[in-house]
Amino acid sequence: MIPGMILCIFGEEEREEAYMSSEKRNREAYAIAVLAVLVFVTASESLFAQPASKTEPSKQAETFTGTTVNLSPGAGENISIHILRWSSDADRDRLAAAFKEKGGAGLQSALEAAPTVGIVWTGESLGYSLRYTHRVALPDGGERIIVATERRLGAWSRGNQWKAAGQQAAADYPFTVVELRLNRRGQGEGKMSLAAKVTFEQDAKAIALEDYGSAPILIKDVKRSLPVSGATN
Repeated sequence: MIPGMILCIFGEEEREEAYMSSEKRNREAYAIAVLAVLVFVTASESLFAQPASKTEPSKQAETFTGTTVNLSPGAGENISIHILRWSSDADRDRLAAAFKEKGGAGLQSALEAAPTVGIVWTGESLGYSLRYTHRVALPDGGERIIVATERRLGAWSRGNQWKAAGQQAAADYPFTVVELRLNRRGQGEGKMSLAAKVTFEQDAKAIALEDYGSAPILIKDVKRSLPVSGATN
């Protein structure tokens, strides 16, 4: 055999072997990548398939609407309370502990540090972040809806903060607690810390308005809107 041909054959064999080795490495790398993706997808599906904890707050969005009354300024405003989720037990406990220890000042600080769980819209150009949302079932099938924002409602009205008409506010809180009382049809009224003291109810384990029955109605024609389409629990 001619030496040049021998060298050519050996050269071709070396190139073929190198090519096969490269293809093998590529297949191995591809197999590893596919395996990693499968492991990630399987782990993700397992994680998201786990049932929610009983203490986990609902993700069901709810909206409550009404009209403000007995305020000066602030009467006649359409108010819409959008709840994105209910505060967890842990969040509620932190707010309660801050209020018990330092009163309104402690609650204010705790509200500022709490996550946003909803929003309140009024006739103002900006909304108010809800930092606390809680519901309490009533024996007659109705319920109490209690929410709080770290700002006083009306704060965006260029100094015209809402005030209860014809009476001195119970306390000049920098935040606002709103409590709605609804019947089983989702209709009712609302009152606010603009004309009532804030307290902690041990039985309900909730921040709420003290002596609710004696406080003036500040939100009329309250009703629950239908849940937002596509919202998840």
